[in-house]
Amino acid sequence: MKEILNMKHEITEKKAAAMLGVTRSRVSQLVKDKLLDAITINGKVRISEESILLYGEESKRPGRPSRTSYATASRHVLMNGAHEVASVVYDSALDEPLAVEEVIDASRAPIGVLTAGGSPKRRELNDWWLHRAIPASRPGLESKLASLGVDTPSNLAIRSLGLSLSDCYWLRPQATPELAWDDISFFGNPFVESSPDGWDSWLSGVGLSSPDNTSEGELPKKWVAAQDGTRYLLKGCRTDDQRPFNEAVATALFRRILLPEDYVAYDVVPTADGPASRCANFLSGTEEFVPAVYLKDRGGRIRATSNYDRFCRTMGALGVDEGAVRTMLSKMILCDVVLANSDRHWRNFGAIRDIETLGLRMAPIFDTGNCLWFSRSEREVQTGEWAFRAVPFGPDPAAALACIDDLSWFDPSAMDGFVDEACDILSQSRHATAPGRLDFIREGLTRNIALVQDAAKLLTPRIARGR
Repeated sequence: MKEILNMKHEITEKKAAAMLGVTRSRVSQLVKDKLLDAITINGKVRISEESILLYGEESKRPGRPSRTSYATASRHVLMNGAHEVASVVYDSALDEPLAVEEVIDASRAPIGVLTAGGSPKRRELNDWWLHRAIPASRPGLESKLASLGVDTPSNLAIRSLGLSLSDCYWLRPQATPELAWDDISFFGNPFVESSPDGWDSWLSGVGLSSPDNTSEGELPKKWVAAQDGTRYLLKGCRTDDQRPFNEAVATALFRRILLPEDYVAYDVVPTADGPASRCANFLSGTEEFVPAVYLKDRGGRIRATSNYDRFCRTMGALGVDEGAVRTMLSKMILCDVVLANSDRHWRNFGAIRDIETLGLRMAPIFDTGNCLWFSRSEREVQTGEWAFRAVPFGPDPAAALACIDDLSWFDPSAMDGFVDEACDILSQSRHATAPGRLDFIREGLTRNIALVQDAAKLLTPRIARGR
């Protein structure tokens, strides 16, 4: 302030926060920065009402353009369950709509959006937010956005406070501080479910009170609630109908060689527009899924022999049992090679964080539908093109298998008969049963199982020597 105002009209920090539409912590910061006039009486801060009014007017004066437009901006508190994380401004007119005004609880912020010192990183914060939005490639999204009068998918989530069933983050409007997590969480409260008729209508709940507003991925998706309260994610298909059945094949493999807690089980359900895979939510109302992309660089200058080793050591540095990480990744890699999964990436594996204790553990294996050569052309099927990329620890199956450093859990005999079981499941798919394709898949699975079993024989002595 350029002038000293008298303290004729003094108000509390709480009332000042309500007048300015910010948190009490933000008011304290404004006082500290001498942008508001205040005095302390018997240990209680009293703020000049005149200085608050003047501050409000000065913030609206013309001059250097503000990065935030008052016409398109709204103030919120970024919440993690019942915990306040940061006061933020959301400006729907900007490419990076979220900006942090004040960090309240750095420990419960999304991993990777703050510096080591707790300062906000706007680009990383908005990247995190944009990945909570429906991708533009989702069928029917363009017309849905037009019907809602929304120009970008990232602005859709605001319609339901940014609520998700993949974590506990949400945006509480500054004007409604009484809004409580237990009253609005999709984990325990009703939500609008999209219509089951046709992939385009799977977006019918979008823009309302629906977790579909924050469902990532290019395939049609929707959340439904069963009578017992279980939340199920349904995922459809596009030009092929094989991928839902691929998830069922993956589940059949997991049941043979993994523990029940190691994976998410999928089945296939019919819909008006074709088969869809279905799985139960693997999170509770006090947990969040943290994709590996936000974890892999948290180890700083950790020395490692490979990306695989670096990730395992980083997770160990973050407090996770490193041995358990190596076992889990070994299971994921081996299964991905058997299934010819070419779509394992840094966003569809990772960890689960408890938002109360902040403890981390590895997430179960999920999202394996883009496997079994579903995208191979007719010509590639005819010429026997079984090669695939084994990402992210590849680039090829042999290189990925070489990363494995725990096979104590693996029983090769458990895969006896798996090829027949897989082909029986795939026989329900129109795409998989096109001329020559099922035989192609059968041969590819047989080859991959032999590759894995041979690799296990070679790796077991090496692993034993390393212990």
